[in-house]
Amino acid sequence: MPRVLAGQRDHGISMKILIADDNPMWQTLLAGNVKQWNLQPILACDGRQAIEQLQNDESIRIALIDWQMPFLDGLEVCRQVKANAKRGFTYIVMLTGRDSKSDVVKGLEAGVDEYLTKPVDMDVLRSRLKAARRVIEAIPPSDWARPRIEGYSIDSILGRGAFATVWEGKRLRDDHPVAIKVLRVDLTTATVQQRFAHEIDVMKRLDHPYITPVFDGRVDDRVGYIIMDLNAGGTLGEYQQQSSLKGKQRVDLIRKVCEGIHHAHEQGVIHRDLKFANVMMSGGGDPRIVDFGLSKSLFTPPTDDGHQTIEGTVMGTPLFMSPEQARGETSRIDLRTDIYATATMLYIMLLKTHPHPLNGRDNRAIIRAISQTGIRRPESIKPNFNPALSRILTKALAADPGDRYETAAEFAAALGQFLGRR
Repeated sequence: MPRVLAGQRDHGISMKILIADDNPMWQTLLAGNVKQWNLQPILACDGRQAIEQLQNDESIRIALIDWQMPFLDGLEVCRQVKANAKRGFTYIVMLTGRDSKSDVVKGLEAGVDEYLTKPVDMDVLRSRLKAARRVIEAIPPSDWARPRIEGYSIDSILGRGAFATVWEGKRLRDDHPVAIKVLRVDLTTATVQQRFAHEIDVMKRLDHPYITPVFDGRVDDRVGYIIMDLNAGGTLGEYQQQSSLKGKQRVDLIRKVCEGIHHAHEQGVIHRDLKFANVMMSGGGDPRIVDFGLSKSLFTPPTDDGHQTIEGTVMGTPLFMSPEQARGETSRIDLRTDIYATATMLYIMLLKTHPHPLNGRDNRAIIRAISQTGIRRPESIKPNFNPALSRILTKALAADPGDRYETAAEFAAALGQFLGRR
């Protein structure tokens, strides 16, 4: 299991922010501004509504609260929120016309994190919210920091990313080792949460020895998690680098990956993000595919509108994109796209370089090279490369999907026949 999950922190994510103010004009003004700052406003017009919103939605981690409101004033709202030990840290900005020193002291003693007087300077507020966001990103909610999931024990952390952690644990009824991927929902968009739910649904349908089995999963406004079988051997990339594998063993690993992918294809699922980090290794040395979050149904009619084209360009990992992915040709993405990515892994495993001539690590340059240049034949990198294996790789990496193997099973069979002859 990797120590660090792939992904960079994205400060463009729309975090939720509560705006509690009984003045409609201020509500409208504040909501309009925070939307421009890529925050998602949740509105409350009195103290009671503010408490209800914060109690019912733990993904709200920043609150702008007016001091004087009906039912409960802002100080009392703040006290109740800060006193709730079950709720994760909430950054509270008090907005008020009361600017005496004693009022500021009262606010700070109630637990207010920032105190701003009205009329609020929007540039100052924006800078305060940027600071609040940095604090929130550094202090995860309790359910994300150490999940509590009925029927499972949580032992230790295996990997950490910007928006998810992976924990090692056990299923209590039989002590079966599991890996638990936990999504930090307070930093994710609805789209990310939908993909997470999609991944749960897809992986529950798949049943193959070379696909990691999923036992349970859930995503809501408090926590998202997937519980899967524990793979003790790390990623395929780590395994092949750390092990003294012979060429035919590397070929056999990819043959097995092809068999797993063919099963997914038979169930109508295209992975679309096959790479070393998304193939884990079991304790017995078998590959097991994970992370179907970007998968696509084979049964969905193809579309090629502008949104889908842009999405097709960026979805997936550039190094393992097929030419049609790199060009954003969403309507052409099918099971042969997964074949191309799998063949790219095998090429790198055997030749220690990428099939396309790449200069630098810039993602745009990589995408451009894959979309515009042909692959380098294996023998051009290694003159004594086996001709039969070169033909297999070249076919799987054909620029035109129509020239590749029609199914992952055919690719697996070709690799199996090559190994049989060897």
